[in-house]
Order: sequence, then structure tokens, then C-alpha cells
Amino acid sequence: MGATGRLHDGRLRIAIAAWLGLATACLALAPARATAQGFIDDPLERAMEEALAGRPQRGAAGLPPAPPEGAWGEVINANERWIVIQNHIGQQFPIAVADIQEFLIRWPSRSDDISPTALVEAIGFSPGSNVVRTDHVDYFEGDDRSLVAPTYNEVLPNNMVVTTLDPGFNRFMNAWDYAGQNLLYGWAYPVPAGVGGNPGRLHVVGEMVMDQPMRLLVPGNIVATILPGDAGGISVTQITRGDSRFVRKGDYAFLMPIEARLRGLRVSQLVVYKPMPLRRFNPDAK
Repeated sequence: MGATGRLHDGRLRIAIAAWLGLATACLALAPARATAQGFIDDPLERAMEEALAGRPQRGAAGLPPAPPEGAWGEVINANERWIVIQNHIGQQFPIAVADIQEFLIRWPSRSDDISPTALVEAIGFSPGSNVVRTDHVDYFEGDDRSLVAPTYNEVLPNNMVVTTLDPGFNRFMNAWDYAGQNLLYGWAYPVPAGVGGNPGRLHVVGEMVMDQPMRLLVPGNIVATILPGDAGGISVTQITRGDSRFVRKGDYAFLMPIEARLRGLRVSQLVVYKPMPLRRFNPDAK
């Protein structure tokens, strides 16, 4: 009788253990099946996954991934605290103004609207003699001048600055400069960009001293001449610091996301493109 009882107790323990193991396995599989089923039944989620294929997904649990770096969208709503942007597949991202690290607005303009005290920025091919050939320039007025600084830099094809040829002495050679520039020049005798097949580019920022042709006074007491790169002429944009009161539904925006959070999208940079010049914009009109 004791042996029979022990056998019965052993079989009961085995049965209970088997049942608990089966229940645990079912619970482990349930979330995965639900997630997979939810993905299959959601065409928008599937479109998002296809659009963002190959990019690491970052964000809080249960939120869609942040859009890819360098994303474009259209503003569909804005107030003093929030800007909501919709991308090309209809996905909407609320962005708190406090979560924008760098916020800029670009306003279309003309060269004759540039004041004598503005700082003008241009970068483009340089055939020599301090000439910059480009199809676009930006300018900064008033307090927005602090967004840039007077500059005269030759730029290498890998976007490194030719520090040894900087007449404004804005930078000094360091180990990184040597490592990068020695690939194209030499340790002791660097040559101007353009010699030996290296395409030369010039980056300048300065006050405009003449508008036709455009000439800028840049560091080193140098006057840089800005000429159009082709027959299309030069487009002009005024850049200001961002202000959500100036953002309207229908504006286009360029953004560099960091992560998607429950509060909304966090971005390192947001640039809003306006359809009219700043001088024609009425911030009180809705």
C-alpha cells in the first residue's frame, strides 16, 4: 500500500510538471504570435517596415521607429509648443519644440534684399583668384548673424578644411588634419586644391560689399567674388532661428531624428522651408 501511494504521488508530480512546462511554452509563444499576426494585419506597419528596411529601429516599446536620417515631411499642425509632421507614407510625428536641438527656418529671398550688415555664406567650385562659382547663397541678418562666423576656407574633396592655407588663421594643424590632408598633399609643401587633379572648393562667409557681381569681404582682408555656376543664376535664402509661431500648415520640413519617444519625436535638427520671404510674412495671420 505504501509503494502504491508513492507510485501514485510520483505520477502526479510528473503530470503537474509536464502541465506547467506546456503552459510556460504556450505563454512564451503567445506574444510572438500576436505580434506577428498584428504585423501581418496592419498594411501601414508593413509599408513602414519596407520603407525603413535596413535601418536600426530605435524608440520606446509600442511606438513606430523614427524616420530615417535626412527625412522630409509636411507640416500638418503647429502651435507654440508642438509641430506635427507627416511623411510621404502618411505617418505623423509630433515634435515638441523643447525636443529640437537645432531649429532653423529658410526663407526665399533675393540678393537686393541683403542688407550691408548681413553675413553672406557661399561654398562652391573655385577656379582661383578668390572666385566662388555656386548656384546658391545664404545670408543671416541681425541676431541670426551669430549662427555663422566670417570664414575663408579651402575645402578638400573629403570636406576637410585646408588648414595650412587658411589666411584667417582660424584653425591650426592637428594630428587629424595631417592624417587626412597628407593623402592629397604632402607633409611639408601642400599645394592649392585644383593642382594635380584635386577639385578645388572655397567656403566663404562675409559682409557683402557689392551685389553685381556679388563680392564679400572675408578674413585676411580678402574680397571673394561670387559668380553663378551656370546660366541659371544664383538663388538666395535668408536663414533665421526657428520659431514655432512662424510655422504654418503646408510648410515643408527637413529633419534629423534621434529617437521616437512616448512624448514624441526627438530631433537633432529641424529646418522649415517657407514659401515666401520673411519681409512678406505676417506672424499674426493664421
